[in-house]
Amino acid sequence: MGLFYRGSDWIGELPSAVQADIRARMVMRTLQDGERLYERNTQATGLYQVLSGFIQLKGAGASGNEILITIFGPGHCLGEIPLLGDGERGFDAVAQGETQVATLSKTDFDELSLRHPQIAQELMAKLCKIIGGLLTHIVETALTPLRERLANLILSAADAYGTTEKEGIVISMPFSQEDMGKMLGVTRHSIQRELKYWKAEGIAVKKKGRWVITDLSALKLMSQNGPD
Repeated sequence: MGLFYRGSDWIGELPSAVQADIRARMVMRTLQDGERLYERNTQATGLYQVLSGFIQLKGAGASGNEILITIFGPGHCLGEIPLLGDGERGFDAVAQGETQVATLSKTDFDELSLRHPQIAQELMAKLCKIIGGLLTHIVETALTPLRERLANLILSAADAYGTTEKEGIVISMPFSQEDMGKMLGVTRHSIQRELKYWKAEGIAVKKKGRWVITDLSALKLMSQNGPD
């Protein structure tokens, strides 16, 4: 989708009694790096919430090239949309590092959804956000220069996973140049060229495996104007 989103914990938006009912049914599971939470073209058996670590949502293009849709971090929910439709997964969900998730089975989801109408309301709000993001992504891919798209991607990552520290805004999520390229549909070389410019301009730098935004104002300006 080319962006990260805060507020993906729709369970946390529910009344406390409904939250408690859901969490009482959840089962914890630990995944190792590279282990699949679920695979595309398989039937959905439940929904998930990331407790620690990260989950990459991946797809494949017509030519077989891998596409990175987004990355879910702690608190984020995933896998619930197929439960509302035909139940078939459209993507692979893969652990990035050791990751712990909470699982709610489809049987429990169906039962709780009938008992608590608020669940459907919160999921509808999430669906609307996803659709809006998809439409924005289509427009950006067709009309927006790479530099602007990359700036928006990094800003959304900072909004979802960034913390303000002395050296700048540190993005806690592991995020490689290859990941960026797969999310934006461009080569790693194209991403590398843009990031080289950012580093030269003092906008962002990678330290100890994490990206640090050192000039937030310049990055925001770039997200609106693209190349100079």
